[in-house]
Amino acid sequence: MRRSFTINTEPHVAEIGDVELSFLPEVMGDEFLDHYEQLRDAQATLGVDVDDLANVDPKQLRQVTAALRTFLCRVMLPESAEAFATMRVPDRVLIELLEWVVELYGGGARPTTSSSGSAPALPSPGTRGRAASRSRA
Repeated sequence: MRRSFTINTEPHVAEIGDVELSFLPEVMGDEFLDHYEQLRDAQATLGVDVDDLANVDPKQLRQVTAALRTFLCRVMLPESAEAFATMRVPDRVLIELLEWVVELYGGGARPTTSSSGSAPALPSPGTRGRAASRSRA
């Protein structure tokens, strides 16, 4: 039995407006996990869950954003990391970049680390309506 494995040699490219950011073609698992764990540790230290930013203190959000930018820069090619360091990017785009990078290097799912890096539980299906039920009408 024989199996071939492809190794990416071309950088991954993310387009943000008219700027192209190039990411490393491959990132070794341990290296990626180390960077990801540092990001999650920064979030945990601040007590911030990036999946629920609605009630986060702006000072904490700035610190999490800085940690997220650092994480992303570590998997970019140097020229792109330099350009990204000065780019103004909406938070939603930063989160989308994070999800894309995790998909690229983490196999499509958030990696499990010693920090609280697991995805939150899904909400229960459906929501309770406010209308009276037909059985009570």
